[in-house]
Amino acid sequence: MKKIFNILFLISLILAISVSCSKKNEQKAVFVQDEAIKYNQKFDGAENVIVIDGKKLKNNYIAKIALDELEGRDVLVQMSCEMRIEDSTGAENMVSWKINEPNENFPTLFEDKVAPGKWVYFKSETSSMLGPKRSITLNVIGSQKQNLKIYLKNFKYKIIYDESDETAVKVNWKDAPSLWEAYKDYFDYFGLAVGYKGELNTTEIQDGLKHQVNCYTMGNEFKPDFIFNWQKVTQTTDFIAEDGKTYKVPAKIDFGSAKECLKIAKDSGFIMRGHVLVWHNQTPDWFFRVNYSQNKNDSFVDKQTMNARLEWYIKSVMEFVDEFEKTENNGNHIIKYWDVVNEAVSDNATASKWVRENSNWYSIYNSEEFIINAFRYANKYAPKDVLLTYNDYNEYVPAKRDAICTLVQEIKATKDARIDVVGMQAHVKIDWPSISNASDSFEAAVQKYTSLGVDVQVTELDIANGNLRYNSQKLREVYKKYFEMFIRNRKTDGKNGIIGVTIWGTTDDRTWLNALSEYSGTRQYPLLFNADYSVKPAFYGVLEAAQDAKGN
Repeated sequence: MKKIFNILFLISLILAISVSCSKKNEQKAVFVQDEAIKYNQKFDGAENVIVIDGKKLKNNYIAKIALDELEGRDVLVQMSCEMRIEDSTGAENMVSWKINEPNENFPTLFEDKVAPGKWVYFKSETSSMLGPKRSITLNVIGSQKQNLKIYLKNFKYKIIYDESDETAVKVNWKDAPSLWEAYKDYFDYFGLAVGYKGELNTTEIQDGLKHQVNCYTMGNEFKPDFIFNWQKVTQTTDFIAEDGKTYKVPAKIDFGSAKECLKIAKDSGFIMRGHVLVWHNQTPDWFFRVNYSQNKNDSFVDKQTMNARLEWYIKSVMEFVDEFEKTENNGNHIIKYWDVVNEAVSDNATASKWVRENSNWYSIYNSEEFIINAFRYANKYAPKDVLLTYNDYNEYVPAKRDAICTLVQEIKATKDARIDVVGMQAHVKIDWPSISNASDSFEAAVQKYTSLGVDVQVTELDIANGNLRYNSQKLREVYKKYFEMFIRNRKTDGKNGIIGVTIWGTTDDRTWLNALSEYSGTRQYPLLFNADYSVKPAFYGVLEAAQDAKGN
């Protein structure tokens, strides 16, 4: 590494290049040498001000920071400074700081109109994969340079990137800072999703989880297929449903590995999210058929029978968990949140037709009645301090968002039903949706839900690179922006908001996204940890969001 940059180790031991104008011996290395640029000037009561005299400028740009040494790298550029523009004509000026990387649409650190004679502060970051002869350039657009004087004070910038040589130090997730420690002042939990076999039942995962988070969600083990353990119904027993009638229900539920998942949580001091009671997928087809037939050509049961089966199933699962908590955990809750219904709103929702139709549930009910009933039964059998959630994906798309709002209002209007939380799965892409500042943004959806008097949980967060080339620093930047937004919209006294965040998976090699046909040919790297459980730059983006919030 050439000496033009100072090499620093971040907490992550990701190598970073940092130049700060507060250090006298570094000032002349900030910008490409130009006689128009003077350092260590006194102005407006400040020392160490950089002054750029437009009359002496010979280049098309105002100032430039060369990035030649970083050609071919994915970099994250962080910059902050106070600027003052003096224009002899008294005009307002459009000022921009950009990376001249056309392949990534000229990543922008700052671009805005600046009134003459006033100090303007900005703090920003952007990422880019750098081609040859790239730089950070300062420009004042549409103005005559000879009319300008530019003043910069407290100018700082940092360039962060992965060191790819063999001497780079990797940090294991058990040695890195704790995500839960960073976020415990903002949320009720910070979680990760795991599977049981090969993950939760291994020491590596248990130890890593204990260090990093306080909550986990089982990816599959509490879904109906797993609760029934793929067994067919061979014996039935009587169940008296809420309508007072007696119905035949399975005589036994196996509960698969659910008890082991609860035991690990209890032994390690975790809480859990229960995922999921009602879903159109991973539910045995016989659950919906007359006489629990395994023949898909046999008839569906009527609505009254299905109501009884739904009530019995929710009651059985709640009683199983309650019994474990009483006998094994002194009655303290392990599962504090339940996804009652998952993905029941159509991807093509309209104001009048918004329930998912391609499901056995809809085939029987032909309406949202089963969703309402699920929240009624969950309210009836779940402890009152266990929160009930509706969970869905693409929940930030306006049409689907509005349909989910309609559903929430229906549940809340039903006398004996209860809904406490909207679960925003947040399977997002690195370039979609907009995070903030748009009517169709993720943040707009959060605020739309919380305006209904429910809280929000980010339940299945992963950030796909989609069909784009993976850029570790871009992922870091986007994760940071999401968590800044999550913190900004957290629950506070008297105000509904985000109460918890779960990342959907541990390591990139296990992500479900690589099985999707839409990403065929482009490997996805959407999570915070590498296959060897070392932390990625994205991990530090998440930490930075919390650290910055504490500093404000």
